[in-house]
Amino acid sequence: MKIKTVYLINNNSFGNTITEWSEGKLIDVVSVDQKSSDLVDIVDGAVVFHENHNFTKEDEDIQEFLENNNRPSHRVDINGTLAATKSNFTMWLERNKPSNLLILGSLDIAKNPNLKRFLDSLQD
Repeated sequence: MKIKTVYLINNNSFGNTITEWSEGKLIDVVSVDQKSSDLVDIVDGAVVFHENHNFTKEDEDIQEFLENNNRPSHRVDINGTLAATKSNFTMWLERNKPSNLLILGSLDIAKNPNLKRFLDSLQD
């Protein structure tokens, strides 16, 4: 992965999980304002972590806003098959080459042990 910076909307348990994962990977973590239209200027893409296609309205709105402004997005169902989910995500990263990535997810996602399993399976 060539991700240089991860942007997070909220400093909550989901954000803390992503921050812990990025430590030691030379990935900067930056907290941003959810309603900021500047997101288009700072991110190259967005990833929405979810469970069984349950999305928060805010995450869907941000994803739609970015896609309407030609920023690619990807959805990761952490309850899916690990190998297939990882493969799809890796292909998306290779195809879109985001270096500044917005990562979205609800508080409940952080409680799911599959999130840590998925993150741990990713290569540097």
